[in-house]
Amino acid sequence: MVRSLCVIAALVVGAAQANEPARTAFTFGDGIAQVTEAKTRGYLDALAKYDAALSSAPDDVGTAVARCRFIGNYADEESGDWMPEATEAFESCSRQLHERWPDAPQALLFEFDTLWGEEAAARGDALIKTAGQWQASWRSELLTKTSYAHQQAGNNARAGELALMALRLGDASRLAAAVEYLSGLGKFDEAAEVLAKAEPAELPWEANERVEAALTLPDPKIALAELRRFPQAGEGVNVETAARAYIRAGDFASAQRVLKGAPGKSEAIKALKFDAAIGSRDFTTAVAQVDFTNTRNFTANLGRFAKLAVRAPLTLFTPSMMAGLLICAAWVMAVALAPGVVLVPAHYRGLARRLDGKVNAPLFPAVGLWRAWYAAAVAIVVPTVVALLVEPDAIVGMIEGKVTAAPQMFRAFLFGEMAALLLLLPALFGTNRRQLIGDRAALRIWWIVLLMWGALLCIGVVLTWLQTWLGAGGETAQTRMVAAMVEGGAEMGGPMLSLLILAFVGPVFEELAFRGLLLGGLSRHITFGWANVVQAALFAAIHDDPPRLPYYFAMGLFGGWLVRRTGSLGPAIALHVLNNAFAVGLLLWAR
Repeated sequence: MVRSLCVIAALVVGAAQANEPARTAFTFGDGIAQVTEAKTRGYLDALAKYDAALSSAPDDVGTAVARCRFIGNYADEESGDWMPEATEAFESCSRQLHERWPDAPQALLFEFDTLWGEEAAARGDALIKTAGQWQASWRSELLTKTSYAHQQAGNNARAGELALMALRLGDASRLAAAVEYLSGLGKFDEAAEVLAKAEPAELPWEANERVEAALTLPDPKIALAELRRFPQAGEGVNVETAARAYIRAGDFASAQRVLKGAPGKSEAIKALKFDAAIGSRDFTTAVAQVDFTNTRNFTANLGRFAKLAVRAPLTLFTPSMMAGLLICAAWVMAVALAPGVVLVPAHYRGLARRLDGKVNAPLFPAVGLWRAWYAAAVAIVVPTVVALLVEPDAIVGMIEGKVTAAPQMFRAFLFGEMAALLLLLPALFGTNRRQLIGDRAALRIWWIVLLMWGALLCIGVVLTWLQTWLGAGGETAQTRMVAAMVEGGAEMGGPMLSLLILAFVGPVFEELAFRGLLLGGLSRHITFGWANVVQAALFAAIHDDPPRLPYYFAMGLFGGWLVRRTGSLGPAIALHVLNNAFAVGLLLWAR
């Protein structure tokens, strides 16, 4: 019986083994193991050769550094080349290298490679101070690596300075950073010269960096020349960079060619396609880049709409442009009606005061709330709309907090202010010469005007000190815009043009609008104190310069008081002109 059971069991086991699939001779795991074994063997064989070379020349720091670099190539656990044996070996090798050759340039450069960001930048700067006796190749390597470290740390100026020093030692790997640094210093001829003398870029990323750097130079042809120096005639260079180079040089057809296959969803690509199309007078393609449903980039689309409206008015009848026209009309209407938030309550407050028998003596009998409303609407709407039509890029940049080319900013201000001033003149009908420019009595308070100007200067100093003490930056979009307008006026017609427009025309317009019509209309209905505070607050708000809001508010209050004191706008205009002339003079002197 037992024998029969054993026979049956043997038969069952044999059948099961017969049905099992044949075992693969070489599995996936076998392959991985074989490669790992070969890799380990190759690593150890190479390491043994380094050890043998170092044994035969124990004082050869170059071999010691090469050995550590080799081990370090396999010591990173996140790398696909990582080997467990290398991690501890790398730490030991680095320690021994530092202990054996603490002052050797090759060893110091090797240690430098293990640092990153601000730590590497600080270490590199310290090494540069002691590297005067190093051979040129080691110094240039140190300068280049420290330049990269400063770029990682966000210090582009220092990065460019070091890149230029390395370039002068023959290392052109940071040529683009050196060119941008020279451009930032205004040394455009030198920047163009180092670009022209350098060998053409060999890799696309390198060519891309050089073209980007060349785009910072005022000569529009340099970037295009650098693009064409690349061996593949620009192929492989970033599409946006290449298109910008073509557009800047006026080759709009080539720009459209390189942009043809680029996806149009990117805002940067859409902007370039629009500029290329406008330059080629391809208005159909330009209209296609205007999309007011893209609310995220509304201001950019507004700028394109304004450009097309001026260049090709017939495009206003296309659907996308009609949408922009309706949006702009609605915006103008809303902004023009906005002063009613203040003026309508003032009207009803005036009615209540008259019912109580309280009647204000008007500053200017001919000026009422309707003229005040008109003045406020003109001051808010007209300069922006006119400037948007004249220089859309400047206004869009201003809305986005960026400043475009200085002449553009100046032209935008010039045409906007002049148009607003002309439209304001009809509202002054009924005012006389004394009310506008004053009389002898107004001239006799010149010393008060000077005192108020001195007070404004003191307020400015205190605000600057507070910002410095709090560690807050005083630069704003408003200050950058003013600086650009001063620079643009000086470039177009000399310093006197900047003074004439910014220190005279601007103040005259603002005083007529705020201290003349707005204050005059409000003071007929509410007390002078409240009317003065309201107009000063609106005057400060319209300048959109939060760090200096108290300064503008004080100027508005002082100007309103002078109008009340003298019955004319002349002293308030004089105070404003003094203030602007001083500011413009400082900016011109600092050029």
